[in-house]
Amino acid sequence: MAYQRSQPSNGSLLDLHAGEKHIPHPKRVFVNRNLKMSSIRAIGFDMDHTIAVYRKLPMETLAFEATRDKLIAEKGYPASIAALQYDPHLIIRGLVVDKRRGNILKTDQYNYVVRLYHGTRLVPKEERRRLYRNRRIRLSSAKYMSIDTLFALPEATLFALLVDLCETKGVISHLDYAQMYDDVRECIDRAHADGTLKRAIAADLDRYIERHPELPETLASFRDHGKKLFLLTNSEPPYTEKVMSHLLDGALPGLPRWTDYFEVVVMSAGKPGFFRTLKRMQRLRPAEARQAGFGPLRSTSLFHGGGARALEGVLENAGEEILYVGDHTFGDILRAKAHSRWRTAMVVEELEGEIDLEHRLAQRYQRLDHLVLERNRVLGEIGRLLRQLQAQRSGAGAADGAGGQVVEAAGRLEARVKRLEELSVRRAAELRQLREAIERRFNRHWGKLFKCGEINSRFGHQVKDFACVYTSAVRNFLAYPENMYFRSPREIMPHETGPDRD
Repeated sequence: MAYQRSQPSNGSLLDLHAGEKHIPHPKRVFVNRNLKMSSIRAIGFDMDHTIAVYRKLPMETLAFEATRDKLIAEKGYPASIAALQYDPHLIIRGLVVDKRRGNILKTDQYNYVVRLYHGTRLVPKEERRRLYRNRRIRLSSAKYMSIDTLFALPEATLFALLVDLCETKGVISHLDYAQMYDDVRECIDRAHADGTLKRAIAADLDRYIERHPELPETLASFRDHGKKLFLLTNSEPPYTEKVMSHLLDGALPGLPRWTDYFEVVVMSAGKPGFFRTLKRMQRLRPAEARQAGFGPLRSTSLFHGGGARALEGVLENAGEEILYVGDHTFGDILRAKAHSRWRTAMVVEELEGEIDLEHRLAQRYQRLDHLVLERNRVLGEIGRLLRQLQAQRSGAGAADGAGGQVVEAAGRLEARVKRLEELSVRRAAELRQLREAIERRFNRHWGKLFKCGEINSRFGHQVKDFACVYTSAVRNFLAYPENMYFRSPREIMPHETGPDRD
């Protein structure tokens, strides 16, 4: 969909955003399902990539290098792979790894493959169609792995580079692709679990984690207006304490410690299983809290493990009274919505950059729309002329003595059709080149995060389907009134659009 048409053209729809005129478009909260904040009693937050925003290049490079080094040290990969360097543009969220073939796929909302790389080599359309036969892929199959979180970008990048080494140099040709991917996944999981990454981050928090003054203000605003706040994270207590202290300690008067913002903190939660299990949460014992670095607590309850049902009991709120804010489509948003009936808000860090770029490319989108309309007009004219030509030829035998005139008229029509067909081919080529140029501005390999041409990408569809609301950062909620009624735009089916709405 072209940029200027992404905004509602109907006056009643524009009223939907009347209270947002002071908020820059990239920093707004976008609505898939109506959400009354006055009905929300408790708001929960994931920590990593939600409350804690990691600096992209340092964090992903750290994970990439730690995984690469573990492949050498623990899996016997050749020392020469130490020369591999992280490319932050090679992989985006929402892609799918075909472990068996060594391919990385971008699929649309119907799970058809629309773009394909083997390692870092773009696979031509004909080969792509031969491999996947223009059929939907079954993501439930064990041979596919989804790149659903920002944490997964380094592992997919490393896998793509290793596939290249298999193909071009035969450095690790003794392994099949599936085994190689499993090795990468095992090593990055171990780098998270054994503290390799967390020790490096905790030793230099400013390098890896951004601090925004609007974050504590946002949390305090929710709290001041009667919302119960809770933190629900898979991170362990010592790491949670370090990160949250860095973000919130001493930021606001009256809330000296980060725990003062939250009524309940659940660590080592084990999401997504947390939303399905009936296990009780275990309260963190005083000695464990001290060992993890927690100081004196005013009114915050610290837990680890357990499940959503137990947490609802502690909060004394359940179901649609709870809003959960996270970044992981499956681990946070889908499971919270499907199993607990919580309302959901998804943080998509990439959103702000994509919207900014949409604005900068507005003139190109206008040109794209103009070309589409012109080519449709040309094709319509070609069809009309061909029908006229057919009618003339059909009636030629019945026209006594007028054969020469009919032939001459038919020749003129054929010449016009040929000129229009040539124009149509030129416009089609220009359209293709312009679309490709726009796509490359977003990501030179994969294009837009949320789109596959004119329809939603798999990732875009997940955000639309799973999240009640979505935004680029938690702090964006600060610009809205505490009792905001987030209303979704009216969905318009194709038959509802008319000439006055184009």
